[in-house]
Amino acid sequence: MNKKISSFIQYLVLLLLGGGLIYLSIKRTDVSKEEVVNAFTESNWLWIMFSLIISFFSHYARAYRWNYLLENYGHHSKINISLSSVLIGYLANYGLPRMGEISRCAVVNKYQKIPMDIALGTVIAERVVDMLLLIVIFILVVIFNYSDLYALLNQYIFTPFTQKLEGVNWIYLFIFLIIGMCFIYWLFKRKTSNNQPSLMDKILSFIQNIIRPLMEIHKIKRPLGFWIWSLIIWLMYYLSMYTCALAMPSTEQLGILKILVLFLFGTVGVIVTPGGIGAYHFLLTEILLYYQLDNASAVAFPWIIWGTQFILILISGGLSFILLPVFAKNLNND
Repeated sequence: MNKKISSFIQYLVLLLLGGGLIYLSIKRTDVSKEEVVNAFTESNWLWIMFSLIISFFSHYARAYRWNYLLENYGHHSKINISLSSVLIGYLANYGLPRMGEISRCAVVNKYQKIPMDIALGTVIAERVVDMLLLIVIFILVVIFNYSDLYALLNQYIFTPFTQKLEGVNWIYLFIFLIIGMCFIYWLFKRKTSNNQPSLMDKILSFIQNIIRPLMEIHKIKRPLGFWIWSLIIWLMYYLSMYTCALAMPSTEQLGILKILVLFLFGTVGVIVTPGGIGAYHFLLTEILLYYQLDNASAVAFPWIIWGTQFILILISGGLSFILLPVFAKNLNND
């Protein structure tokens, strides 16, 4: 099947899934449009604007942190180019799943001459670090709010996952795992010849360059700065949601720990569907209903967060795309 058609089908399926989740969340609450609009209008938009400022700083922090990984391979990207690439990548993720990573790397490849495979490898390494920090957040929720987490996980993850496992053929899965491990072992042990590299050699070299940053995270030249900026990124993510919660009378009383639970599940929702559409709204609405918020607030709050974030990315990503040639021209003149 043509790769573009396959990507389109994948996006369409995920988009339909997101739309279905939005429909379920609204139908489950049986809330009217007027009630949701009232929840919007009663919100304190100064807090929402403050939330967007914090969110934009988190994107800046991500762009700044990226250079710590690129430095390991003798590359450096100007912060305006890095920030533009991050914002364009976020915008692209609303269009096609994982297209943001490719777009982000393509920008620094074009304007900073950073090899595509190295850039992509560092982005993958970043994702692993982010996943580790997400696990830390999960542990914090387990420590401080276990009862809520257990009830929600049992409802949305454990029970559905157990049902899916019933149809898994474990023999095939085990065989596939063994083959994959053998391939990775062969990949790293394989010796290159002095002859002109073949197409397969180039492909393997590309794969190795992608994997290498992931395997060398512990060799970062400035580890303290890298991990401090990593913590700042996720702290800004959390504070962006927390300040947005202060904008609504019904959510400002939730407190730090309940917002942390919302943040954890909201992050999972963003991973599941393109830009989090549908999954983000559904999960947050269900959790807010679990916390006994009124139906209108339970529907409105995730839309306020997601909608304002989307507008922020749409504007900043669009401006970045337009201004990139200007940034590049200034770099050439320096």
